[in-house]
Amino acid sequence: ALPSQYQGNIQVLSADLKQDFHFGKFVLENNAVYQVSSVPDVLPLPGLTLFHNFYYYSKWFKDLYPQLGASVRYHSNYYAPAYMPATGQFYSQHEMKVGNYPIMNVYGNFHLKRTRFFIEYYHVNQLFMKGVYYSMPYYPINPAMLKIGLTWNFYD
Repeated sequence: ALPSQYQGNIQVLSADLKQDFHFGKFVLENNAVYQVSSVPDVLPLPGLTLFHNFYYYSKWFKDLYPQLGASVRYHSNYYAPAYMPATGQFYSQHEMKVGNYPIMNVYGNFHLKRTRFFIEYYHVNQLFMKGVYYSMPYYPINPAMLKIGLTWNFYD
């Protein structure tokens, strides 16, 4: 993998559509991006990228605000640039396509006054879906895992 410089111009056509829907205490956030590169050998891009987030948001008791939901990210397959650790550079490759695999998460956020507690099960679809899931060539996406966190703001 030797570095090289492209001498010409590259045009990128992109359309980004975003629409959120509210159904009482339920929210559905949607984002779809379509993109095309004029020179896909130099600048490869996934043709379609999607993000959807469906959650319940309300007020419980006096000051507790829960957000319970699920999100999914997806992009179509394409020849993503590979990484060469020896040079610390990305390079074009045409051996392995990545993508065409969704990443689903389920989560709960709880906000109480100055404190926020969250719990998330990342990549939950690995439990029931089989497939090759790489973020870039030869670098797999993190496996399914449980994430827990606490944030506390120290101000009045």
